[in-house]
Amino acid sequence: MMPLLYVVTSIFISVLQSGEQVSGHSCRYAYVCDGGLTSDHTDIIKLKKEIEALKDKSKPVAFYAYRSSNLGTGSNLRHRVVVYDRVDLNIGNAYNKNNGKFTAPSDGLYLFHVSTGVYFKSYAVMQLVLNGVVKDIGFPDSATTGHALLRSHSTTATPLLLKRGDVVYARIGVLNGGNYIESNQYIRTSFSGTKL
Repeated sequence: MMPLLYVVTSIFISVLQSGEQVSGHSCRYAYVCDGGLTSDHTDIIKLKKEIEALKDKSKPVAFYAYRSSNLGTGSNLRHRVVVYDRVDLNIGNAYNKNNGKFTAPSDGLYLFHVSTGVYFKSYAVMQLVLNGVVKDIGFPDSATTGHALLRSHSTTATPLLLKRGDVVYARIGVLNGGNYIESNQYIRTSFSGTKL
């Protein structure tokens, strides 16, 4: 991607520096003539926008965050956004640790990963949400498996085609109960994503 960006930028700079006279115009520069803008200027503006778009697309975006503590369960948590407050990686600064939401800095294909653990006799539906619409669901359940497990864990990996400004987050879904969603030295409840 960078070689193309370099070539386009080089061409743009050479056009600006050439200063050749445009046929049919009495001025030296192609982009401003006789006190007004020419169609060449419009082309240069379009080219600048394309260069900026290429720069945005080529910027890396990746984050990894996890909860620094357990999260109790209960009916009052339905549709609550899970805030992953401990951030290990945030290239592009698109993940907000204060509200648990990722905002796409540019258009493209992204991959999100939600990993959730629950402790003894607990369960929680976990939803990955894009702009208010559920896109994936995980369900760790250590309570209803015939015999209670000490821990249960679920993981989802979800590719999403995003536009700049789209918001993605994980939230507790329609069911949760028992002791707590676990995030400690035994299980790490986390949220991560990267632009592909």
